[in-house]
Amino acid sequence: MIMNKIIIKIITVVSVVFVMLSCADLDLKPLSEGSSGNWYNSDEEFLMSLNDLMRRDFFPVDPMPITDDMFSRNNEEETRNGNMTSQSSQASNRWLTQYKAISRALKILDNARNSRANILPANLKQYEGEALFHLGFSYATLATYYGDVVLDTVGMTLAEAYSATRSPKREVLDYAYECLDAAAELLSPSHTTQLRPTSGAALAFKVRFALFHGDYQLAVEAAEKLISAGTYTLESSYGELFKKPYSNELIWFFQGNKDLRVESNDMFNTLNNYTTRIVGGACNRGPSIQLVCAYLCTDGLPIDESPLYNPRNFWANRDPRLEYTVQPYILKYDPNYADYVRRRANEADYAAKIAAGQVNYADSTLVNYYPKYFMYGYEFAPGPYNAKILNPSTHAMVANTDSKASNEHGAYNGFVMKKYVTEEWNDYRSLGTKAYNTFPYLRWAEILMSYVEAKNELEQCTQEILDNTINKVRERAYSESGLTYPRVMMGSQQELRTIIRMERRMEFPFEGIRYRDLLRWKIAEKVFNTAEYELARSWSGNASGDVDLISPPAGLVPHLKNWDDGNYPIGGIPQIDEDGLPDVAYMVSQGIQTVRWPFKFDKAKNYLWPIPADDMLVNQNLTQNPGY
Repeated sequence: MIMNKIIIKIITVVSVVFVMLSCADLDLKPLSEGSSGNWYNSDEEFLMSLNDLMRRDFFPVDPMPITDDMFSRNNEEETRNGNMTSQSSQASNRWLTQYKAISRALKILDNARNSRANILPANLKQYEGEALFHLGFSYATLATYYGDVVLDTVGMTLAEAYSATRSPKREVLDYAYECLDAAAELLSPSHTTQLRPTSGAALAFKVRFALFHGDYQLAVEAAEKLISAGTYTLESSYGELFKKPYSNELIWFFQGNKDLRVESNDMFNTLNNYTTRIVGGACNRGPSIQLVCAYLCTDGLPIDESPLYNPRNFWANRDPRLEYTVQPYILKYDPNYADYVRRRANEADYAAKIAAGQVNYADSTLVNYYPKYFMYGYEFAPGPYNAKILNPSTHAMVANTDSKASNEHGAYNGFVMKKYVTEEWNDYRSLGTKAYNTFPYLRWAEILMSYVEAKNELEQCTQEILDNTINKVRERAYSESGLTYPRVMMGSQQELRTIIRMERRMEFPFEGIRYRDLLRWKIAEKVFNTAEYELARSWSGNASGDVDLISPPAGLVPHLKNWDDGNYPIGGIPQIDEDGLPDVAYMVSQGIQTVRWPFKFDKAKNYLWPIPADDMLVNQNLTQNPGY
């Protein structure tokens, strides 16, 4: 029986490798294509093959919960607890899909270069460029996560695939850069209809991967070509960028389709994890405490240095991107708190006067005075006293399932995501828990931030470069705030390095960038040897009424006290280190937060992912990464 299971497993793995690496065209194309003997004889056939390579499966996004930017109550993430193994589905799926893309791209490339079909040379040039684009992207992706990988530039036979060895990462990267450079020469600068590879996208991905691997001069050269081309611009509004179906800031992106019920990213496929409980969500995932503490103050200083920071009113005087990314709510020590509470208490009176025809009183309603504290059609108030919240459409107070005053599962860590949220999310259940936002896979702000970082690492940064890159990004963030942005001024390499790293974190949360940043900066060992934090599980015991302030449940008492003291859900002033990382561990000993999941990261092995065990089973020449 055991021997039979082993034989079955070997047959299964051999089949997978055959699909991946065989040069037989029939095994590499989608079912809608023709057989290997008569394919690639028309523009339609080339485009069908190239369109298949545009599936988002071939452009992996690191899951949102695998970094320190996101609280994830669902389960421990293997990238944060050191449990990834050679049998990890995450590691094996990425390896498999990238080699699928490579195998298909090589076949398209060969046919485009050697076509005898009656196809215009300009079209064949486009097809060749797109195939090279996919080759460059896939090989650079493999080198980024696995280091040394099998390098196939011509299309291996099955026998060759069984004995192939891993090529040095340097050789793989050089080939990937070569492909992206060639693609940039062959492709047009823009697409006019559906998303297709362009010269700009090829150069932009070269910037991303060259920066990751410390090839700073190559990153600079590619970025300067993009800057000179002038194809892309920053969207005028940071907050609106993530709600629009398209922007000229987007270099590579995926759009959702509501009619076809197709989402653009896995995050948008499980909205129940991100939406509030008041609209039926679970709010299992959201911004982490570390992320909230990482945003600078409006003077450009971190919260442990800025005189503007008030730990009892942590929303105040912060970079505007905090409130674009994390849903704000009013705190007890906000100067407007008394007025806010008064207006909420008078809401029923306003409703009666509106009903009597005195419509001018609508201007006095809470939502009109304090609109930023409302989301999903309700007031957002996760504080432990708020057993009820306002429904502005009825002017009535309803049970607040997003507060521990009414629900033990409310306010897991006190924060929910605002970035990407549109009005459609209010009724997400009617959409099958999906959202149809455009996902910004790579955008112009990343190129500007990558360019300034590369120049700084080369010790070539100037004030002019700062003004044309990081200061442009920061100026846009402040453009709707009415405030003057804090201009970044020249400093030492280490000073600028810290500023750049903190700026990237504020600019790109929940865009699949943070994990790679932690790896390339070699600070994952610091980040992932800390913990994930949440509020202690407790509630009032009353799901619909007010909190009993005379005899509140013992578990709720610390939350009430922390709110009264200005320590809810965070408190004090965490120290920010040279990498922009806030140390929030003290909040556990002070009874403000508790540890949800401990993190663990082995710097000797976890900077690379493991080579999948199944591939090593059928190819004894493959070696494993250290420690796996």
